[in-house]
Amino acid sequence: MNKKAFFIGSATLLSSLLAFQSFSNPTPLNSVQKCASLLPSGYNFSMTINAKIDTTADKPVVSGILDLTDGTEILPPELSSKVEPFKQCVVKLMK
Repeated sequence: MNKKAFFIGSATLLSSLLAFQSFSNPTPLNSVQKCASLLPSGYNFSMTINAKIDTTADKPVVSGILDLTDGTEILPPELSSKVEPFKQCVVKLMK
């Protein structure tokens, strides 16, 4: 195999690996702003996080509640299931 063919083959393999990497590892959802992309469109949501952090043990223990509302007292069941991915995303940010 000559050097030119080796270079072209290597470049093709590298570009394939990079394409696979981008496809298999989408942009990480590492901010609330990015997690918001998981919310359904057409709503105005309010989010409240009420957390307690206990640092008296060897490792800090975080517990709390994440509340998300669209202005109604209780989210309708069909909307509640649609916002669950967002809530899970935000909880991961807090851990």
